[in-house]
Amino acid sequence: MMLPLLLASSLWAQHAADSMVLRAAKVFTADEAGMINQGVVVVEEGKITWVGPAADYQGDLSAAENLGDVWLVPGLVEPHSHIPGSLRDLNDTVFLTNPELHTYEVLEPQNPFLQDAVAGGVTSALFIPGSGSNMGGFGMLVKTSGKTPDEMVVRNPGSLKVAQSGNPERYSWGVRRAMMNWNTRDTLKKGLQWAEDFANGDAEFNPRFQYFDALRNGEVPVSVHTQIYQVVLETISMQVQELGLRSFIDHGTFDAYKLAPIAADLGVPVMNGPRQLWFDRSTSRIMGCAAGWDTAEGLLLGYNTDAPVLPQEQLPYQAAMGVRLGAGDGASALRGITINPAKALLMDDIAGRLAPGLDADLVVWTGNPVDPRSSVLRVWVRGEKVYDVEEERRRF
Repeated sequence: MMLPLLLASSLWAQHAADSMVLRAAKVFTADEAGMINQGVVVVEEGKITWVGPAADYQGDLSAAENLGDVWLVPGLVEPHSHIPGSLRDLNDTVFLTNPELHTYEVLEPQNPFLQDAVAGGVTSALFIPGSGSNMGGFGMLVKTSGKTPDEMVVRNPGSLKVAQSGNPERYSWGVRRAMMNWNTRDTLKKGLQWAEDFANGDAEFNPRFQYFDALRNGEVPVSVHTQIYQVVLETISMQVQELGLRSFIDHGTFDAYKLAPIAADLGVPVMNGPRQLWFDRSTSRIMGCAAGWDTAEGLLLGYNTDAPVLPQEQLPYQAAMGVRLGAGDGASALRGITINPAKALLMDDIAGRLAPGLDADLVVWTGNPVDPRSSVLRVWVRGEKVYDVEEERRRF
C-alpha cells in the first residue's frame, strides 16, 4: 500500500523549549473541556502534555509563567491558503486535470505573507494549487513558521485540489460544466482504479496517480473549490456519493448554503469563505453564507480566507463576520478556525485544539480572537516561540 508521506516534527525538537508551564486567565481548548478559567498548559519537547484548571495542576504552580489576563488558544488553522509558496507557480494548467502536480517544490519559508500569518495567530495551513484548472494537483499541510521546507511540512500530500466551474472555464478556448464534470470524473475514476490495481500488484507505478491510494483509503481528503448551488450539488453527488471520496467544500458561497441538509447528512464539511454574504432573490433578503450552512444540525462548519485573496491574518475576521450575519456565536466561530478545519483536513490529531499529545501550537491573545478588538501577543509553533510583541514590533 502506498501511504502519504508523513513527516514528523522531530526536526523541530532541537528548537523547541525542553519544557514550559503556561498559566492564563482563560484557556480555550477547542476540545471537550471547552473554556477553562485560570487554566494551565504544560509543554514538553514541542508537545502538549497536560491541560486543565490551575487548581488541578499537580506540579509547582509557582514555576509556571503567568501570562495574565489573556486568552491562550490553539494556533488557528487555515483550510485554503496559497501564501506558503510562490504564487506565480500555483497554476500550471498544462491539462484540465493535473493530479501529478504538487506544491512542495514551490514552498518559500518565512516569506512576508507567512510572517504576517504567524503574527495573526495562524500556525497551520493547507497549501494548495490554484483554481485555473479542474484539478491543480496535490497540496500539503504546513506550519506557517519554519526555516526550511522540511520544517514546515506536516503532511504531504494534504489534499487533492479540485476546482469546479468559474476559474477553470477560462482554460484554453473555454470549457463548460458538461466537459469539466466529465473530465474530472474520468480522471478520478482512472486514478482510483490504478490505485486499486497497484495495491493488488496488477499495475506498474504511475507517478501521475501516485497519491490516489491515500484518496481511495480516506487518508487524504479532496478540497473542492466549489460554490453556487448547482456546482456544489455536483461535487457532493460525484465525489462523495458516486466515488466515495472524503471531500470538503472549500468555499460554499453564493446560494450553495441551500444544500446544507444534504452536506450534513453525508458528513461533508464546509469551509466557508471568503465571501460571507449573498442576496437571495427568492426571498429578497441578504443572507449570511455561513448562517445558511449553520441551519443544518451536525454540519462541520469552518472558515477560510483563500489567502492572499484576503490577507491570511484576517481569518478571525471571517469567523467574526459569520457570527455577525447569523452563524452561531463566539465559541462556535472560534471552533470554526481551530478544531473544525483541523477535522476537515484530517489533522485534528496534530493541531487545532489543546490536548495532550498534540503539537504545542499556542497563541496568546488580548481577548477573544473573534473580537476584532483583540490582538496577538505571543505565538509558539511546536513549542518554539516564533513571535512576541515585547521583542519585536507588530507586523501588521
